[in-house]
Amino acid sequence: MDKKLVPVLFAATIVLLGGCMSYMSDPIGPKPEFKASLAGANEVPPVPSAGYGVMEARYMPTMKTLEWRIYFGNLSGPVTWAYLLGPDGAGNEDATQVPINQSFDGNIQDGSVTLTEQQAADLMAGKWSVELRTAQYPNGEVRGLLLPASVPVLLR
Repeated sequence: MDKKLVPVLFAATIVLLGGCMSYMSDPIGPKPEFKASLAGANEVPPVPSAGYGVMEARYMPTMKTLEWRIYFGNLSGPVTWAYLLGPDGAGNEDATQVPINQSFDGNIQDGSVTLTEQQAADLMAGKWSVELRTAQYPNGEVRGLLLPASVPVLLR
């Protein structure tokens, strides 16, 4: 083999091997997706709200990140507070796990959060819900249980 070719082949090998390494992110392919239908009838106790909504969410296990988009309408007023609710490990099955305190301009809200191992397990087990609150319904106007989506979620 020509000695001039050895450095070129060595450099080409390094470039090819470098291309085989990848950033540790979530693998390509399906991620667990969830959907919640929000209604006043889902509140505890139920409320007579005409409000409605949908939350679509996707969990990325490697990054332990849950991202979501909430669509809502016909609420009694502006959203004053919103939460993802679930077990707290101390007997309360309806505890605030993730406050959704970003501004609610319009009727669509996007967000994301990094979950603990236990929060992710509870989410995957169907133990999480989402709730939107307003001034007229300070304990919750619409709520929905986050369940595995039967059709693909389109977040953005």
